[in-house]
Amino acid sequence: MPLTLLSSGSNAHGQLGHSSCEDSYTFQPCNFQGYPNGALPRNTVKILDVATGANHTIALLEIASDDATRGATTEIWGCGDGRAGQLGARYKVDVSQPGSSSSLSNSSDVFRKLELPLHEIGLEGYQCKLVAAGWETTHLVFSPPLLRASDSGTPQPNDVIVSMGADAWGDLGIGGKPPPNMKSQVKKAKPKATPTIRELNRVPLGDCLINGSPLSTCGALVVKSISASQHHVLVHLRIAGSDAKGKGWIVGWGAARHGQISPPPTGTSSPSNAISPKSSAIVDTPQLVLIEGLDEDTRYLACGVGSQHSVVLKASGALVGLGSNRKGQLNISSLSNVTAIGCTWNGTYAVVSSEGKGCPVRSTGSNTHSQLGCGETGESRTDSGECCQPVFPDSLQSHQLEKLACGSEHVLTLWKTRKSCSTLSPEVWAWGWNEHGNLGLGTTVDAPAPVKVYPNFQAPAPDAVDVWAGSGTSWICCQIPDGE
Repeated sequence: MPLTLLSSGSNAHGQLGHSSCEDSYTFQPCNFQGYPNGALPRNTVKILDVATGANHTIALLEIASDDATRGATTEIWGCGDGRAGQLGARYKVDVSQPGSSSSLSNSSDVFRKLELPLHEIGLEGYQCKLVAAGWETTHLVFSPPLLRASDSGTPQPNDVIVSMGADAWGDLGIGGKPPPNMKSQVKKAKPKATPTIRELNRVPLGDCLINGSPLSTCGALVVKSISASQHHVLVHLRIAGSDAKGKGWIVGWGAARHGQISPPPTGTSSPSNAISPKSSAIVDTPQLVLIEGLDEDTRYLACGVGSQHSVVLKASGALVGLGSNRKGQLNISSLSNVTAIGCTWNGTYAVVSSEGKGCPVRSTGSNTHSQLGCGETGESRTDSGECCQPVFPDSLQSHQLEKLACGSEHVLTLWKTRKSCSTLSPEVWAWGWNEHGNLGLGTTVDAPAPVKVYPNFQAPAPDAVDVWAGSGTSWICCQIPDGE
């Protein structure tokens, strides 16, 4: 069945892909260059991910091949602000921005396929498998072509992370920032003469030191996940084929003053409110954050990043908190049996195994815009070690939580029907900050508790199959029944 992508919220640079640069208070179909309004590119079988920065959007699509003997490929599409190079050099040259005097006919308010010169950095034949976005930066993870049987003696190549865009806080991860003792490093830092920032920048993962030795000596590196916030990045790495051998690491780079990409204090899962005096303001190349082991308490499943904090999910269901706790965003030590995590700029959200009883979501941190979802506004969870439980209605007992998606200061949840209630449709519930209409409710009023945002009309609507949340934006992928 064909898919469509809906979005709502902040849209000053056309980052919603609506063929408009006006904020949208309701969910509207996204448009892709060269295709009918609301239609995805030909042969799209899945939207693998949607990542958003301050004013730009990246969509990673899985495209089926016309040749049945060949596997699917991926395509990278983008829209919105590309002035910092976050959508590539060709986009920056070809696409006009709102309010500019450019005579270019190509507008930033529709998705267009990004044509990136991968051959220039030795990545011809590589496929993009993961995407992430910072404030004005884009991170793309590429996997190498599969080795042929005749290549049995050839070493497996590494996955490669490519960064594009701004680098004021070491966002690109390629080095070249001033040393940390320079007073001007935060607001006036300028890259050194080398390395040169290019259209496509390979992040030197292999140079990260582990016990004095570079990662490149450990084997072929596989990127399991990448998470980016405004100005810092966490990456989960493993050695190819080592999922059961304890060879993995969490590394990070970017803004670092609050300890959000530093190893946690020994023997603790969350740092104190105090900021370590040893934390550099900027870490401009990947540095080690955590080392994986064989047991459940030292193996990692997922990472979440906020503005000044980071959270890592252990296989044991416990969490590791890093960085600032000024808003109570790291009051997570009491949580257990966690199965998924997410972070807003100043909050942490966890899905816990509830065995179908009660609310499976826990929240802690800033609540200035009702983003904790507990029915009240204004008080952050700074003193209490207890997390909030967003208030969902009893009607959702017939559904199970499929996905939690955290935006800048709002949250989306996707609920799918249990097998015993298969006649019901999936539902999307959301809460929190709504200044740009990003909850899709037709208003700009914040939602203090979860409210159903899709489907929100009596008329039949396509089933929601995935959700994402960004910087004042929300996204829903829907499956359109054949024949409609």
